[in-house]
Amino acid sequence: SYHLNIIIDSKASKSKKVGDIYNAKIIKQPSLKFKPTARLIDTKSFENPFEEASEMALSGSDIPVDWPKDVISQTNRLDSSFLDSNKSLRRDLRNLSFVTIDGRTAKDFDDAIFASENKNDFKLIVAIADVAEFVKFNSPLDLEAKNRATSVYFNHKVIPMLPEKLSNDLCSLRPNEDRLTMSCEITLDKEGVIKNYEIFNSIIRSQARLTYEKIGKQFELDKPSLSSEVNDSITALEKIYRLLHEKRKKRLAIDFDLPEYNPISDKNNRIKKFGLTERNHAHQLVEECMILANVCAAELLHKAKIPSLFRSHEKPDPLKISNLKDFLTSRQITNNMNSPKVRENIVSWLKAAENKKNKEIINIQILRSMSLARYDALETSHFALSLDKYTHFTSPIRRYADLVVHRGLKELIKQNLNTSKSSKKFSKSNEFFYSRDLVNEIAEEVSEKDRRAEKSCRKAEKFLRCKCAENYIGKEFNGVMVSAFEFGIFVRLENLNIEGFIHVSKLSKKDFFNFEESTMSMKSARSKRSISIGDNLIVKIQSVESYKGRVNLIMT
Repeated sequence: SYHLNIIIDSKASKSKKVGDIYNAKIIKQPSLKFKPTARLIDTKSFENPFEEASEMALSGSDIPVDWPKDVISQTNRLDSSFLDSNKSLRRDLRNLSFVTIDGRTAKDFDDAIFASENKNDFKLIVAIADVAEFVKFNSPLDLEAKNRATSVYFNHKVIPMLPEKLSNDLCSLRPNEDRLTMSCEITLDKEGVIKNYEIFNSIIRSQARLTYEKIGKQFELDKPSLSSEVNDSITALEKIYRLLHEKRKKRLAIDFDLPEYNPISDKNNRIKKFGLTERNHAHQLVEECMILANVCAAELLHKAKIPSLFRSHEKPDPLKISNLKDFLTSRQITNNMNSPKVRENIVSWLKAAENKKNKEIINIQILRSMSLARYDALETSHFALSLDKYTHFTSPIRRYADLVVHRGLKELIKQNLNTSKSSKKFSKSNEFFYSRDLVNEIAEEVSEKDRRAEKSCRKAEKFLRCKCAENYIGKEFNGVMVSAFEFGIFVRLENLNIEGFIHVSKLSKKDFFNFEESTMSMKSARSKRSISIGDNLIVKIQSVESYKGRVNLIMT
């Protein structure tokens, strides 16, 4: 996005005042001598900063918000009778104590889990909403879902990939309601090694809608608070999680453990600060179960050689790793600097950072050295997870890639190629529409739209941080320098947990600073003073430019 100064045609516009936000229409294009002229169409008014943030982020983003008429029409024709007509063709798992575990505000429940323990092994079933049963290939719903590619999650607002009748109702695995699912049933030995698995069409009835907070507290206090059947399943799930987590560490998967901050507002919707959102073992439990199901799905797709999507994450660029080593050395992290084993090195650097005062800042720098994950038609490996093959199977309500994967798996189910013992390649079918070329096109499109959604969410979050800073203009704060560039530095303000910017020209009234990339620091040209990442500074909020996402600071 960019910012453009325009001239307002006062004759063609309604009354206006400073600070108002408008939709505008360009009525005269710019020339070499003159700025563009626009007519103000209507005023935008917002009840709270959260609404304003999402509206601002969506503006100019190309993210669709409204539903086309043919999508609305198709959605209106779907109802619960569709569930009844499909029950007889599925494996009935309604007698099992499935639960969903999500955040407190979640409404689109993609996944439910169940586990049991036997003498020699564990059984884990991950049941995923069967969106493909409702959204047929190339239907209006499918084309719109592909166009959106992903749900976009703002604070207090979601732009869903599917209409709410599907995302929050017919497909959502709500408690005590029959729902169509695709289930991945996995048998693990007592060491957490997969003995066998199978993916099949099923029907479940979730027994409880649980939250991360509730399950985390139950783990912490070791006090069962649910029905005996659900508690037995949760106990087995926790044991499975411990095994999978240990295997994750042994294969040297990379975990950044970065904190997440969310806005805290008062009764008048003024954002007072950004508070730390706690993660507990319940988050990790669900994550490990989903990763395992994704691995099984990827294995089936790979063995059958069926065109589908995989999740690819490449090794970091060697130049980025070289620059990272320079930075880490400046932070007194010097282990494994000459080893060619990139994964082992990163894991050891993250471990070394655990005892550092600026652990979070160091972790962010390591994260920035990593490649971006993307979707691919080829079965490439996932570097961060340390997995040979990986895909996304567990969130078809909110990710189009998962819906494509489901369609491939459904074809394998039809051809009886849906178990760990399957070894044959799939046979081309008139009912399966994906070619390798088409899947490759989809991979590029959904990867691009993933980035579009992430960019929009970052834009909204910057806006909210600015709204927080507006309450403290002129006030001093202790801060920590978190990043440096040729044009200036970024400082995180303690207590508020927001970042502000100091231009290089404002670092000193008497001196000029130069950027040193190898140490990510600013060096004084005259006094040889140095300001480095992690240094404590006292700063003042000078001004805020909300629509540029910038909090301007000065040194004090």
